[in-house]
Amino acid sequence: MPRPVEWVEPPSVTNAHLPDRTDPLIYAILAGRGIGDDEMTDFLDSSQRPAPDPLLLPGMAQVSARIAFALRNGEAIGIFGDYDTDGVTSSALLTLALRAASGGTQTVSVRLPKRSEGYGLSIIGVDDLAACGVRLLITVDCGSNDHEAVARARQHGMDVVVLDHHRISETPAEGALIASPQLATESPYRIVSAAGIAYLLATALAREGFDAGSGPGEEPKALLDLAMIGIVGDVSPLTGVNRPLVRDGLRKVRERPRVGVKALCDSASIDPSALTSTQIAFQISPRLNALGRLGDPRPAFDLLVTTDYHEAVRLADQAEAANRQRKQIQDLILRDVEASLAADPGQLDRRVLVVAGSGWEPGIVGLAASKLVDRYQRPVVVLAVDDGIAHGSARSIPEFDIAGALSVSADLLIRHGGHDQAAGLSLRETDVNAIAEALHEAAVRSELEFPGPTQLRIDADLEPARLRLDVARMIQGLGPFGAGNPLPLLRVMRLPLRGYSVMGRERQHLKIHTAGPAGLVDAILWNGAGRSRDLLGARHVDVVGHLETNVWNGSQRVQFQALDFRVSSN
Repeated sequence: MPRPVEWVEPPSVTNAHLPDRTDPLIYAILAGRGIGDDEMTDFLDSSQRPAPDPLLLPGMAQVSARIAFALRNGEAIGIFGDYDTDGVTSSALLTLALRAASGGTQTVSVRLPKRSEGYGLSIIGVDDLAACGVRLLITVDCGSNDHEAVARARQHGMDVVVLDHHRISETPAEGALIASPQLATESPYRIVSAAGIAYLLATALAREGFDAGSGPGEEPKALLDLAMIGIVGDVSPLTGVNRPLVRDGLRKVRERPRVGVKALCDSASIDPSALTSTQIAFQISPRLNALGRLGDPRPAFDLLVTTDYHEAVRLADQAEAANRQRKQIQDLILRDVEASLAADPGQLDRRVLVVAGSGWEPGIVGLAASKLVDRYQRPVVVLAVDDGIAHGSARSIPEFDIAGALSVSADLLIRHGGHDQAAGLSLRETDVNAIAEALHEAAVRSELEFPGPTQLRIDADLEPARLRLDVARMIQGLGPFGAGNPLPLLRVMRLPLRGYSVMGRERQHLKIHTAGPAGLVDAILWNGAGRSRDLLGARHVDVVGHLETNVWNGSQRVQFQALDFRVSSN
């Protein structure tokens, strides 16, 4: 049975101090999200911004100085990244910046781990880079907690620089220079992903006089698209310093996409000139992610650094095929989980859902965990068991710090790491039940409640007369949308109903036809065909959802993406 839906009233907002030329609807949305009058003008300013000060990131001054020394002295540099979107984009960004800074004359070796090697800086990866003669090893999107591998690099005579945003669960790796927002509780960059950190480093090098991609001493704006894809792909909040980086990165793609991004857009049937952060999150990032999650992220890296469009198309085709395979494997894992829960529904009594299975692809379990979080509205851990060891991923809800909970139970774990909302872990199969109980108890201590009704937190009420294209475009100006800055949720009351229909290949979607003061507008409720009976005899409806634009046959019109509706009371 679907869970009931609760409509949470929009915040009470007074617009007595409405800034000049600010629409009352926009003011209500922003004020309700805690954006003050003084911040509003800046939030609505879409002009391109200079990069934030890289030296405000803890450790960046020392790290950039060491890398600058390597560039000036011709030292061989090695980069070790991660296999997900953030790791691949940050590795590509850093590679391009260092190649440009050395004038293309310096050796920059790149090593990305295959999924079978596990997460983090690996011994085998360190040995491979040592064999390439690397003198300075830079880890990006990993390395904070990889003490053994850092020690191995030091034994090879390498200096080690760590660029990472993950929680440092122990003391920092000995002998490494670390630039990380986790080194200070008040860092303005706490929400920045690895790709954002890589962009800050490139900016720091430009301030040292290097050409990091856009000319000597110039901010490397040519790399903004890679920073943007990594930030969005890592589901980092699109607030603070992230918002202008993502907005300007999208602008860069729309104006002049690099060939790899153009090939990905073509593969996903996306117009690059109108690319959105939502399309990055749900269409571009999954294609980049799929390659690493199923085995080898190197083609994704090559796709982002190539300048040959024909090569980019070939690599984008590989990403497309991997993404299709990823979807199939993810669906199999989800079916197995649902079968397990049906056989033992008592598992849902736990406030943190922990599931384990044999034969599951370790690179896909995190994606399955994300789906299960949405479905069951609680933190989820999905573990793939092989030869007595369970490797897996955890995903959480905003109210619960999953990485912190795992740290408390570190004695049960072989390895773990991550941040508040996502983490990786490995443990003995015999300890799975123990970690499930420990996480449940951690949730109880945090007073995390069992999931109640699905809540739709309404940003503002919208008058039926404002179901117009110009209003939809004005709302789009609040983007880019994503984590931390969701698309505004609007409520329209007493909308005249002129009929309804079902649509879709399996006739699973509901289209509600309305005829309000603004004219004819369709409200689409995805997978809502079963609720058509609720509309029998109704004359008006209240709907909650998103006001968007829809392009069909070259013409643009307004459309309401409904998340729920109710027949209006008399």
